[in-house]
Amino acid sequence: MKQSLIKLSLFCGMFTIKAAAQGDQLIERGEYSLAFMDNSSMISEELGQKLINTFFEVYPKMVKAYNEKAPKRVILSIDTGYKKVAISGNGKILIGAKWMSQHQEDTDIVTHELMHIVQNFKALGPEWLTEGLADCGRFQYGLNNVAADWSLPPAAPFQHYKMGYRVTARFLLWIDKYQKPNTIAMLNAKLKDDTYSSAS
Repeated sequence: MKQSLIKLSLFCGMFTIKAAAQGDQLIERGEYSLAFMDNSSMISEELGQKLINTFFEVYPKMVKAYNEKAPKRVILSIDTGYKKVAISGNGKILIGAKWMSQHQEDTDIVTHELMHIVQNFKALGPEWLTEGLADCGRFQYGLNNVAADWSLPPAAPFQHYKMGYRVTARFLLWIDKYQKPNTIAMLNAKLKDDTYSSAS
């Protein structure tokens, strides 16, 4: 089901989403819905559909695996006013239109940000850890990582597990597989419930 959205401005603590009604959609599939907004002319209809499909393909799996109380409605906005890559919080994702237009295969940026929404951490936790866990989610659930040339880096002497993102994800996935099963799920749960400590 698709509906037009009225002009709106949403504040989610970290950022404001502004979008015009033109081209905006509310898509509902089962118990999940996505408000998709794009105030640019940089994103093709095909690319927009890939971003929408990514949400409906990966998000329900993440919710089931990590947090069944995560919001069932998410807002995804492509915005010319946002000059960085992406940010998320409180059920909302903001992606820079220019960046997305220059990295059209990197649709799993949505997967990374959706992992943050599923996590819904009460504790902020160390940034290296939260971003590493989100990239674990991208590695596990990503649909287009190969086409985007996104992968976990090979081990190198200069790396440290606190480097964040892919380096941290590689370390956590190795721990989870070879040393202590369910480490990733445990860390997500502790951060969500505000019981995480460096001794975890």
